[in-house]
Amino acid sequence: MKRILLILPFALAACDGSVTDPAAVKTPTQPSLSITSPLGVFTYFDDFTLGTIDGQQDWSSTGANGSGCAQYDHLVVANTAGFFFFGTKSLRISNAVTSGCFGDQTFSARTRNTAGESQSVDGGFALPGGTRMRHFEAAWTFASTVKDAQQPGLSVVASPDRGDGGRMSWIQMTDEADGLAVNFYDVRGRGNPANFVESFLVHGLNRAVPHTIALSMDFREGPSNDIVRVYVDGRLRHTGTSWENYFRFDSEAAGTGNMVPIVNRILFRTGGVAAPATSGKGFLIDNLLVATHNRAGSRDD
Repeated sequence: MKRILLILPFALAACDGSVTDPAAVKTPTQPSLSITSPLGVFTYFDDFTLGTIDGQQDWSSTGANGSGCAQYDHLVVANTAGFFFFGTKSLRISNAVTSGCFGDQTFSARTRNTAGESQSVDGGFALPGGTRMRHFEAAWTFASTVKDAQQPGLSVVASPDRGDGGRMSWIQMTDEADGLAVNFYDVRGRGNPANFVESFLVHGLNRAVPHTIALSMDFREGPSNDIVRVYVDGRLRHTGTSWENYFRFDSEAAGTGNMVPIVNRILFRTGGVAAPATSGKGFLIDNLLVATHNRAGSRDD
């Protein structure tokens, strides 16, 4: 029971009507397993097998397993970086190899319940017997494997997803000349094509220490009204919206019937321009929380 309760402070921060506080996530000194509760899943990686994460504890990463569009540099590795609270193993991701594909990249374990609107579609990617929730949140810690130098071109994107690349948001972790950076894209308006707007949330983050990203999503019925908040190191950096209007109004999404997808996990993706020099390095990802519930993350709902 003590291990399960470890995930509750983050989720219940939203349940009591206050803004979600990612600083409430605490990792035990010796984490040992992935935890599933009615609220969500907290993954530490310490009980994972080294190598590809595909097929371990409901994670998928078929590309890293050699059966996708490309063989990505996404692996569970021994944590030799010495970062506090990272335990003995972490997920390491670089964009040494990229592709334009989605479903073969790295997806976290699914939450028991899905999040979205009442008409959002699961596409067959939900766990059976779950309930539709209105709120989704996720938090993870990331750190550079190279503490004292830039990894030029390093980029990893995290998105709430259902398992096939139906992304409902977009958070990018990069390594720039002045330090690590976090960027964000949301969709504004009802245009076709969709109006994707980039926001540069924070830059100059110290490479020598880990940083925490937290995502809070409130799903509301109808278009143009989802609320997405992004926190970096416990500070609210951006309030925007989801990608719901891309799925509703962009002709590119006509193949999905312009239906908005549910979310129940995080997709870690390496697309765009590859940075071959990051092979075997990149970012460490750890202490991942993915949760759903029915209380919004803001006082104004």
